[in-house]
Amino acid sequence: MGTTIGYAIRRVNVYVSTLARACLALALSSLLKLLSVASPSLTKKIITSMGARSSMTQNPRFRYEDWGPSFVTLTFLKTVLEDLWCGLGEEAFEGYGAPDCALVTMGGRTSSVHQFLRGTRPLVLSFGSCT
Repeated sequence: MGTTIGYAIRRVNVYVSTLARACLALALSSLLKLLSVASPSLTKKIITSMGARSSMTQNPRFRYEDWGPSFVTLTFLKTVLEDLWCGLGEEAFEGYGAPDCALVTMGGRTSSVHQFLRGTRPLVLSFGSCT
């Protein structure tokens, strides 16, 4: 299999998996919304167990009432779908050019990866978290 065909297959795979994640988000959000009407206590139990896997519930200042109900809102679903849509096409594949992702500089200015490229000099990106 040629590298061009392999690249095309990987890109199609990314698009199909993104579509599957969007469908899953829509299904889960709809199911949780229906469940929140039928059985609020079961909904709370399910969302709390999902939060436990991400360590959200380990913070004593986080109460379910503060963040739990947001999972069944249209705003949450819209945000998830927008994030999936915005990330589409920003995949990096070995041997191909880097995607031109949006960046925020240390000074707070919005920029992009390609604005930092200078000729054939390599560009090193360091990712971290301040939390």
